[in-house]
Amino acid sequence: MRISKRFEFGLVATLYLTSYYKIKAVSKKEIANNENIPYKYLETVMKLLKDSGIIESKAGLGGGYMLKIDPSKITALQLFNALEGKITFENFNYKTAYVYKSLESSITNALKSIDLYELKKRSMHNEYYI
Repeated sequence: MRISKRFEFGLVATLYLTSYYKIKAVSKKEIANNENIPYKYLETVMKLLKDSGIIESKAGLGGGYMLKIDPSKITALQLFNALEGKITFENFNYKTAYVYKSLESSITNALKSIDLYELKKRSMHNEYYI
């Protein structure tokens, strides 16, 4: 199973915003440059995150993007749903449906258990494993 660039870039961008939560708005250019995300791709990601209510934008001098919600309240599942849609496996044989439904449940629960605050904390300490 592969994770899309959209989800990866969305995670990275929101982790970047986590560092500035309630401090300042951050421009797309700053995020793109500091996190090596293609600017055009980041525009799409930020629009989806804004439309889902996870981030908000501030216009004018000092404008940019900010997390709209406390990072400890934003789960990887919310990000996944905003960027990719609901986790679902389709077109499987009814004989193997249990395997795919179990995968859906396991992935959903795993993503639900990870919040941005915890992820940021772990990334700062190079803690990659559970």
